[in-house]
Amino acid sequence: QIGTIVAALRNVTGHDFHGYKRGTFVRRVQRRMQVLQIDRLTDYIERLRGEPQEVQNLFQDLLIGVTQFFRDPEEFEALEREIPALFEGKGPNDQLRVWVLGCATGEEAYSIAILLREHMATIDRPPDVQIFATDLDARALGLARAGRYSEAIRDQVRPDRLKRWFIPEGATYCVKKELREMCIFSPHSIVKYAPFSRLDILSCRNLLIYLNSEMQNRVLPIFHFALKPGGILFLGSAENVTRHARLFAPVDRKSGLFRRAVYRRGGR
Repeated sequence: QIGTIVAALRNVTGHDFHGYKRGTFVRRVQRRMQVLQIDRLTDYIERLRGEPQEVQNLFQDLLIGVTQFFRDPEEFEALEREIPALFEGKGPNDQLRVWVLGCATGEEAYSIAILLREHMATIDRPPDVQIFATDLDARALGLARAGRYSEAIRDQVRPDRLKRWFIPEGATYCVKKELREMCIFSPHSIVKYAPFSRLDILSCRNLLIYLNSEMQNRVLPIFHFALKPGGILFLGSAENVTRHARLFAPVDRKSGLFRRAVYRRGGR
């Protein structure tokens, strides 16, 4: 029955959830059944077969787009401490590249953009900075591109940063153009498409926790390939690279920060 639901999702949305953790997948299905007041899984499957919109509703539930600016502030402070080293040796003809996976409505991408901009202000001739922010959710990406957020972000962003990087408009705050121009928001699936490459920072926070071990074992070597030697992998605090210790060295394990190691076949 789970396979039937996965197939329905793939047929309607084009995305394959076979690598999703089974327990989380089942809980999301049960949530949709409760919303629709359906008791039997066979009846819910019939609903999926007859209503493509319900497949889309389940798809949205599975994405779990929970995010905010500077989520887990201590972890962002740890990332901020690593940023100066990433700019060393780079001039105006160079590029610093960042990839934010599962960016949802854009808060994390803009948070990283703020950290990078603040360091660039201390450099006479900084490199070009490009942030690629991707997600499966096209609606969330539209909100991210607009860069307009409710006044609730006042509880997430320091007053000095709120004044410097946002424009108040009524009951909302709009991200300033210089930050929005750094970020390219686009749909992308780590399972289906080739990764971005030559990255200095790869942020994938609280996405691996939804993938089963087989899928994690596929994804982490892809992250290693995408990063430059010495590049930073930024995970959620509950995520780790224990099974791939040869590929990544801990920078601040508690904060989910790891550095791409130089790994060659043969164990050297």
